[in-house]
Amino acid sequence: MTWASRLRLLFGVVLVLVLAALATYKLNENRGRATSTSAQIVGQEIAVGAPYAGIVLDRPVKVGDQVHKGDTLFTIDSATLSQARAQGAGQVPEATVVDKAGHLVVQAAEDGTVTQLQAQPGSFVQAGGQLGTVQRAGSLTVEAQYTLTPKEYARVSRQEPVTIVLPDQRTVVGSVDQVRVTTVNGKAQAVVDVTSPGLASGGGDGMVTAGTPVVAQLQLRNDGVVTTVADKVRTYVQGLIG
Repeated sequence: MTWASRLRLLFGVVLVLVLAALATYKLNENRGRATSTSAQIVGQEIAVGAPYAGIVLDRPVKVGDQVHKGDTLFTIDSATLSQARAQGAGQVPEATVVDKAGHLVVQAAEDGTVTQLQAQPGSFVQAGGQLGTVQRAGSLTVEAQYTLTPKEYARVSRQEPVTIVLPDQRTVVGSVDQVRVTTVNGKAQAVVDVTSPGLASGGGDGMVTAGTPVVAQLQLRNDGVVTTVADKVRTYVQGLIG
């Protein structure tokens, strides 16, 4: 065998080994991720109610407005409240006050975003009726559903990252906050709550808002030999790059 033949053989063997290693690494990476069957951004909603019946005089906010605790949402002329106050009663709950004219002023209980407004100026509202809804600031999370095998479910960890893919393909990195699971036909139907500092309301050109559909890629715990070697190589390369 000539030296040229030996070199070609050596090159061929090295090439096969590299391709096999890359294929094994890729397979290992794919097995280390679970993609949501469905996922969306959700937020905690605060119902805004009327403690007394009356007519809505003013509503200085609209859907989408950012409000702060104590901001006026509705002003209501309530004969029931006036009668109660005339008799020495008429206590109002938290997040409501009575102005100088004797009108009931309904305020924002917390910082947030107005998401619904049922009551219109001039309309009559019943005592206990819902006037609107405010989404609590900083409450956005992702609720993602997964179908997992028992082995995959055993590898779900709060220590592993979750990649949230927005509709425009931009990504936000989050982490597992809570997992709820039921078993159907031998598979785990898991609902995973994902939190992330990147889920700021109004971010992502308006795409980071409650109701937005997303894809959540859950990184599963992977302690195999391939993963260990790959992590060491990745750390070494990052150290060289600086």
